[in-house]
Amino acid sequence: MNDVDLELSTKDSDTLDESGETDNFSEYRRGQFLQNLFTPNISTPIRFVRDHKRAFIAFIPVIVLAFLYFLRFAILSVNLLNHFGEPAFDMSIPDQGLWLLSRFHQPFVTIMGRNLFGDHSEFVLFILVPFYWIYPHGAVLLVAQALVIAAAAIPIYLLARHLLHSNTMATLLAAVYLLNPALQWGNMEQFHVESFEVLFVSIAIYAAVVWRPRLLMVAIVLLLLSNQDAAMYALPIGIWVAFRRERREGIKIVVLSMIAAVLINFLIIPLLLGSFNFGATKYSGRLPFGGVIGSVKEIIRYPGQAWAYMTSQGRPWYVWQMFASAGLIFVLAPEIALIAIIALGINVWTSFGYQHEIMYHYSLPIVPVLVCGTIWALSRMSRRRAAWLTGLIVLGALWSCVIWGLAPFSDQQYPTGLPSYQVTEVQDLINDIPSNAVVSAFYDYTTALDDRTQIYMWPNPFSTSYYGLPNQPGGVTLPVASQVQYVLLPQALGTDSPQVWTQIAPQFHVLAQNQTAVLYERNTTG
Repeated sequence: MNDVDLELSTKDSDTLDESGETDNFSEYRRGQFLQNLFTPNISTPIRFVRDHKRAFIAFIPVIVLAFLYFLRFAILSVNLLNHFGEPAFDMSIPDQGLWLLSRFHQPFVTIMGRNLFGDHSEFVLFILVPFYWIYPHGAVLLVAQALVIAAAAIPIYLLARHLLHSNTMATLLAAVYLLNPALQWGNMEQFHVESFEVLFVSIAIYAAVVWRPRLLMVAIVLLLLSNQDAAMYALPIGIWVAFRRERREGIKIVVLSMIAAVLINFLIIPLLLGSFNFGATKYSGRLPFGGVIGSVKEIIRYPGQAWAYMTSQGRPWYVWQMFASAGLIFVLAPEIALIAIIALGINVWTSFGYQHEIMYHYSLPIVPVLVCGTIWALSRMSRRRAAWLTGLIVLGALWSCVIWGLAPFSDQQYPTGLPSYQVTEVQDLINDIPSNAVVSAFYDYTTALDDRTQIYMWPNPFSTSYYGLPNQPGGVTLPVASQVQYVLLPQALGTDSPQVWTQIAPQFHVLAQNQTAVLYERNTTG
């Protein structure tokens, strides 16, 4: 018996199909103890534990690895939040939105001047509302983000064990996923619902390959509820299922993905925004040459110029970082890795620089797809070749994490936010602001003030900036400006709209200040 197959010891011999995979019944007997944990049908718990003892033992390392990842990045990100290092626009928006929902208010987020679900269709965030009843704090988002990213290691591990018949290789490949620098940097970039997509994509691929159609459909539905662009992952999964598993189920997923994309982007979001302005969708204005049609024309008419564009602004380096950290082996049998082709293609082609840098959340869901693609490619090889290639892949992942990642042994420094003494001084001023007051606060400070119905990111609402729909003019004073009771700004306002403060300063007086920040209160009349 192989030392990497401890939990797979059964009286039944493995039967292999033409592709080298075990039949469904044998695989169920050997590998599906996790599902049985949640739906046990046994006479005594003792017998269940005894029957699956070896499987439990073999599963411990991946649980430990996932927990260590979760612990590190939950602590790092919450610490960054507490040190005012998680800026407003991608942290306060979901935080205020969920706080409003938990208080049964309409989720109109005053940080950005839009409905929470009109910004992005993140309906899956309803899952977190009950936690805001208990602890209404942005830390809930960051802990949940680290948890779902870490949890994706489990379906990746199960997929590898199913295809490679080896607990050791499965554990190592789950570690490759957790070591990925794009995953770690994306985890530290405030909160983004793409973290949930990471988990749902991983589950969907696992369910598609081992063929658990019910689990697959649940994962696809949750994926489509995560974001308006999630169809670019769900649709390729449906195509793979149609060709590799069951045509009818694959077509269902394809159709569902297309319907969801059209309804969300061209009906639900415009309705929530109160305007059928399709320019408000996520990738609008980010595609070069006038959009999709212009890009296609550019590629056909001027391939040389298109290639020059594709190789500029660090795009090849971005592709290398994504591929190298996932093992590169997936190129030998790319059908699973191609599930990420739309998302990766958009990230590379877009003129929005953040999308082709591993430091931002746009790459998050691509990571598990490429790792699953690596697992699939390894499964097409002999066991001996797959084993030594897995070792090389792990070494490559460690190398990538050292030079690009945010592990304790990485060369990169993770952000730390404001020094502790400045945090204390800002927090002292925040404590002087009533919980129901209307506030306009500096960009970095809003994350500690957004659990209220009206909170604005300076210079809003006195002079609109990044507010409302994308086509609305900036520099407009909103009627609600007269309702603002407190303004919290740094001592050194610098270039952050000092002229706006000069215009409104006579309406306010200094309530409290220290070396870091100043709290202004509106003057009372008569």
